[in-house]
Amino acid sequence: HQLIEGMIISSFAIASKKSYIYIRGEYDDSLRIVRKALDEAYKAGYLGKNILGSGFDHDMDVYSGAGAYICGEETGMISSLEGLKGQPKLKPPFPAVQGYLRKPTIVNNVETLAVVKYIIRDGAAAYKKFGTEKSPGTKLFSVSGNVVRPGNYEVPLGYPLKDLIFNLCGGMKPGRKLKAVIPGGSSA
Repeated sequence: HQLIEGMIISSFAIASKKSYIYIRGEYDDSLRIVRKALDEAYKAGYLGKNILGSGFDHDMDVYSGAGAYICGEETGMISSLEGLKGQPKLKPPFPAVQGYLRKPTIVNNVETLAVVKYIIRDGAAAYKKFGTEKSPGTKLFSVSGNVVRPGNYEVPLGYPLKDLIFNLCGGMKPGRKLKAVIPGGSSA
């Protein structure tokens, strides 16, 4: 719901009538959860025609991608949305000028859109209290491997990796020793 709300606010700001949530096809649970949340948003009047009597119309769909990692690149994702092979396009033109269906297109990640509500509600100064002076805000980290509590963690930017692993994740599983960390995941 936080993602959907951030997308609605962002769409209102640029007068967009349509947006898409792109999820890799193999993420069945995520697809199911997001589709249910969209249904709830439509039923509550947060999406569709004349949202909450504002005069603003906006529709949102979920698109299940083919699972290619390269679709994380914005023009690769746009190609996939258009029914083409998910491969990046040469720039220019940039998506903001000519993107999805050759129309101006803005592509943002979930992490960015999910904080829009917080920043609008509490202000940029409140959000900037997290993180560092040069890198304010928070960051999501997905931790897997031989830690006691693998999962997703939102921490202030600048948070020490050692604290993430040994405090939030509970350290290494019994009998396991930390040998290496791949901070960008296996594709880094």
